[in-house]
Amino acid sequence: MLKKLFKKVLCCIFYATVISVAFCYMLFRGHGAEKISTKEHYTVQLNKNNSEVDKNIHSSKKTASFIESSHISGKYNKYLEIYNNNKELLILANRNNPLPESYIPDLKYICSGRLEASSKLYDGLVQMLEDAKLQGYSYWIASAYRSAERQQQLVDEDVYAFMTQGMSYDNALEEVYRETMPAGCSEHQTGLALDILCSGNSVMDASQKNEPANKWLRENCYKYGFILRYPEDKSSITGVNFEPWHFRYVGKEAAKFITKNNITLEEFYIVLEQ
Repeated sequence: MLKKLFKKVLCCIFYATVISVAFCYMLFRGHGAEKISTKEHYTVQLNKNNSEVDKNIHSSKKTASFIESSHISGKYNKYLEIYNNNKELLILANRNNPLPESYIPDLKYICSGRLEASSKLYDGLVQMLEDAKLQGYSYWIASAYRSAERQQQLVDEDVYAFMTQGMSYDNALEEVYRETMPAGCSEHQTGLALDILCSGNSVMDASQKNEPANKWLRENCYKYGFILRYPEDKSSITGVNFEPWHFRYVGKEAAKFITKNNITLEEFYIVLEQ
């Protein structure tokens, strides 16, 4: 009698253990799946025409109509070709696509050692500034590469400035993010972005647009591999206010294509995502 009872007790313990382990496993998997599905930084793989692309994508309902344009839909192969030729230069950094923690740009000193920028943009920058000088224009590069720590410091400083004006922390942060990306999400961290101000106007605001020197940059920068990263009529797509001083290096091939088609880097990736 006791032997049978003992066996029943052992069976009960065994099944209880199995059920508990199974429950914990399902709970863990469910939690992990939730984390994956809510991540803002993710990888999308495409395989069209026997080509494959791994990239960070920014999806936005605001740009859904963009892809419906007939003149865009027929150019997928060209987008893919340009991406494959310029993967490193076309890396997308924004609030929805933070840079990988392992990302380390290959930096080179510019401006007589005052700043650092990606070595990949150096030749294009030098040539652009020399050609601009021949036209009578000169510039002051206010910012180039910034580390994540420096980016966070800038965010904190701007938030504090707004809070001293009476804003709450959340409202101040929202206002700051209209022009300044969170640490890890800034293009400056790639070393491929430059804030270029016109000599004689050191104010980093929309007044740069009215400077002849800035107009020359906006019209000619693509010839040297640069694009105006945050155009005036694209803030709803980029999530950043108009910045006539912010230029991004993407290489000559991509810069010419992006400029000719009047698109942003976000829109470039949206086409690849389809």
